Amino acid sequence: MQVEKIDPIRIKFEGLDADRHLVELEPLALSLRGASKLIASGGQVALIGRYSKRDVGNSVRVYALPPQPGSYDIWVHVEAGLGLAATAVVPLLPYIDVAVRTAATKATEALVNATIARWANRPKEMDAATTVAVTALQEMGHTTRAAMQMAERLALSNHAGVKMLVNPIGTSAQTLQVGHSESGAFPVTETDRAEIEKVEPIEIGAEKEMTVSISELDLVTKTCKVSIVGDDQPNRRVSGIVTDPLLSVPNNPYSTAFDKQIPIVVKCKPQYSEGEIDRVFISDAV
Repeated sequence: MQVEKIDPIRIKFEGLDADRHLVELEPLALSLRGASKLIASGGQVALIGRYSKRDVGNSVRVYALPPQPGSYDIWVHVEAGLGLAATAVVPLLPYIDVAVRTAATKATEALVNATIARWANRPKEMDAATTVAVTALQEMGHTTRAAMQMAERLALSNHAGVKMLVNPIGTSAQTLQVGHSESGAFPVTETDRAEIEKVEPIEIGAEKEMTVSISELDLVTKTCKVSIVGDDQPNRRVSGIVTDPLLSVPNNPYSTAFDKQIPIVVKCKPQYSEGEIDRVFISDAV
């Protein structure tokens, strides 16, 4: 069940300059850019029913509404973008449309706040927001498993957006909050900002078998570019390093797969960045 748009979402700044109805422009610009990334990601899940980081901008539009007088609140409007995503939306009866839009709004806000809480190292708030998001997505027809997977992937892949969002905290505002407390929203503080801005260590996954298509292969540097077969972003290519000494043997499985442009099953350790595989270390051909 899908709708074309959700109810407006409030980004509220409080304390320091914000109490004088001011926020420094450069931190604000970065914050709104981060908010756009986060809210668009949550909106893609709620409106389109899937999460694809590379396709967020094509499937969802995020707009700023006119500023409200006497505050430093920014209201954001989100709707499905043009193209197939928008045409997939079917007309609903008025009372159904209101109920689904309410669920979609709650899911979007909760997904954003679960992501913020994940990087702020606030597990209690993360669990609460995730529960709200999953319940709202279930009301829209998603299974519990699918909702949990989308929430987890969205949170892991949006560290950069959260870091931009909190930029004014501590310099031009004491706190900010995205959405309503009923959707898991909470005031993000300077302590949270310090936690969010910590450098995330490189994450290397356990060795696993993957089917890949090799689009570039350098026999001297032993580097390559591969597409992962079965990835929900089939055109995405990631860098790789082949540590298997077999690569230097003529007519080896890697060069053969590259020359014939056929998939090959390999043993590799993936390297993750913000929840996405960004490099693979290939040790063997299966």
